[in-house]
Amino acid sequence: MELLRAENIQKVYNTRAGGKPCRALAGVSFSVEAGEFVAIMGASGSGKSTLLNILATLDTPTSGEVFLEGQSMKQIKGKNLAAFRREKLGFVFQDFNLLDTFTVRDNILLPLVLSRTPLAEMEQRLKPVVASLGIEPLLDHFPVEISGGEKQRTAVARAVITEPRLILADEPTGALDSHSSQQLLNIFDRLNEQGQTLLMVTHSSLAASHARRVLFIRDGKLFAELCRGDQSQQVFYDRITASLSMATRQDGESL
Repeated sequence: MELLRAENIQKVYNTRAGGKPCRALAGVSFSVEAGEFVAIMGASGSGKSTLLNILATLDTPTSGEVFLEGQSMKQIKGKNLAAFRREKLGFVFQDFNLLDTFTVRDNILLPLVLSRTPLAEMEQRLKPVVASLGIEPLLDHFPVEISGGEKQRTAVARAVITEPRLILADEPTGALDSHSSQQLLNIFDRLNEQGQTLLMVTHSSLAASHARRVLFIRDGKLFAELCRGDQSQQVFYDRITASLSMATRQDGESL
């Protein structure tokens, strides 16, 4: 079943002093099925983060439309948009986006508090989430007191506690060491195996190899796609690396 669809997304930024407009996205179209794990890869400035922000309703396209479960995001405005974002989408960012003055517990529960979820239900949801992520002993700690990997697991807990239809991850391993990165990717694998739909922007071939499908973006356009099928993660990683090497030879820039 189709969960997300982007149709001919274009994004143009106007520059100051009458300069030439900058086109960040040029007619991007794709869809994501429920239960998929999709990665988007591209060089800095290719448009991948702009695309993710539009899918997350944090930015609006100049033209084109995004649909989630068949509903146009263009039709959702104001307070309804904030509620839609909290209820339907989960976010995992490179820099964690945790509130320093909140404990781990309060950071995780924040979207439920904003949705006015009853306290008993919040506690009921919290226990299995933190147990599965191994952060139960950290609930009374503050972000400054925990490691980068623990911060990212806290961010994942905050993303999944609302039981979102789609998790959007923006360079989620970018601020982590190799061990913490692998832990996070294993968590994403497990979430996907449980039926969670994930869409991840990354420049890491290793991170992308955990997805089931990879979309490549360059100069604001999707130019290639790889599907994992029944291949192992290692074989898929090799295919991704080879595709990036070929792209580099073709246009002289590194992805």
